[in-house]
Amino acid sequence: MEVKRLFDIPAYQLEKYPQEDALAAKVDGKWVPYSSEDFIEHAAQISLGLLALGIKKDDKVAIVSNNRPEWNFVDIGILQIGAINVPLYPNISEDEYKFCLNDAEVQIVFVSDEDLYKKVNSIKKDVPSLREIYTFNRVQGAKHWTDVLELAIDGERSKIDEISAKIKPDGLATIIYTSGTTGTPKGVMLSHKNIVSNVLGSEKRIPFQAGRSKALSFLPICHIFERMVVYLYQYYG
Repeated sequence: MEVKRLFDIPAYQLEKYPQEDALAAKVDGKWVPYSSEDFIEHAAQISLGLLALGIKKDDKVAIVSNNRPEWNFVDIGILQIGAINVPLYPNISEDEYKFCLNDAEVQIVFVSDEDLYKKVNSIKKDVPSLREIYTFNRVQGAKHWTDVLELAIDGERSKIDEISAKIKPDGLATIIYTSGTTGTPKGVMLSHKNIVSNVLGSEKRIPFQAGRSKALSFLPICHIFERMVVYLYQYYG
C-alpha cells in the first residue's frame, strides 16, 4: 500500500513488517507490548468512541501526556476520522493550557496522569469548548481513556473507512503550539503531507534494519521532530 496520510502508517506496518511488539511501555517494571494488530484495533476503537461522543471532521482533540503507546492509539484514532490532534507539552502552566485549548477550540482532552488532570480540570470552566477530560492512568473521579473504547460498536467499522477515504493528504492533521518563550504561543497548522513527506524523505537515510531494529522514544512526542521520528519507526517496522 501507499502511505499518503499519517493513519496509513500502522496499516502499512501490518502489511509489510507485522510486529508482535510494535509499541511497548514499561508498566510496574515490566515491558507491556502491543502488536501491529493491537495498534490498529485500539485506534479504531478510539475513532468509533470519538464518533459516538459527537466528534466530527475538523473538531479538535488534545493530548497532554508523556510518551506512551496510548498517545499513539489516540493520535491515529483522531486522525483517521478527520479530526485534528492538538498535542500539548505536559510541563506548561495552567494559563498556557487555557490559552491553547481556547485558541484551538478543543472539545476533548486526553491527559496522562493525576497531576495533569488536576491542571487541565482547574481551567476547564474557562474553556467553553471543552466537554470532557480523559486520563491514561487511573485517576479517582476522572474518566478513563478506556471509557472511550467502550463506546465503540464493532459493526460500525465501515464508518471509519467511509470517513478516512475522503481525507486528502493536504488536509489539516495537527496544530502544534510553539513553546511561547518569546510571547504568546502560536498554533502551527500541519497537513498529513507535511509530516508524511518527512517520513518518506528520511526513510532511505536512517540506518535501520527494516522490521528488526528497536528504538526508544524519549524526546517529547508533542514536539514535531520526535513525532515525525516515531512515525518513521512505525513505517520501518
